[in-house]
Amino acid sequence: MLDATLTVEPGEAGLALRLTVENTGDGPVSLSFSDGQRAEFVVERPDGGEVWRWSEGRSFTMALGNEELRPGETREFEATWEGAESGEYVVRGWLVAREADAEAEMRVTV
Repeated sequence: MLDATLTVEPGEAGLALRLTVENTGDGPVSLSFSDGQRAEFVVERPDGGEVWRWSEGRSFTMALGNEELRPGETREFEATWEGAESGEYVVRGWLVAREADAEAEMRVTV
């Protein structure tokens, strides 16, 4: 079983986003990825309009990937949202593994 938490903090270059995924189960969890991307971050207005997507304009290796999370083990994924304008937003982050579900979100005011 995977548990995800998201933190959003002001940083020098913008808002620092961190998705932490932990295996809270009793056995290992295998993660399979379609390419080099491991996580995604999206910022939306409260009405659902997308403002920023971390992967937009990025290239990823086209190689399949597999990772294993042992019980109690965590992985962290980070991104920076530069140029955030004042307002209220919903920030979401999730693991992009094919058969794993680990997503978290939080509301932030810039």
